[in-house]
Amino acid sequence: MPTPLNAMPARDYQEFMPRFTGAEGLSVEEHLEAFYNDVDNLDINEEDVWMRVFVQSLDREARKWFRNLPPRSIADIEALDDVFLKH
Repeated sequence: MPTPLNAMPARDYQEFMPRFTGAEGLSVEEHLEAFYNDVDNLDINEEDVWMRVFVQSLDREARKWFRNLPPRSIADIEALDDVFLKH
């Protein structure tokens, strides 16, 4: 990700953001669709912000999976989507 990182949106966006744990019946494709539909209203233009907001939509096992990825292994939002869909 670029440095310095761009500012995140106001904290209240997290209240309505879809969450993905990897345990319930929601597929990764359904989560990505829900995430992009809901977060698109935030008017985010910076890729690093999109990526960090997406990671905040992951909980429990999905968050653990993300934290176990090698550092700097994901260069952009498309790569993040790809590795998420493959997992």
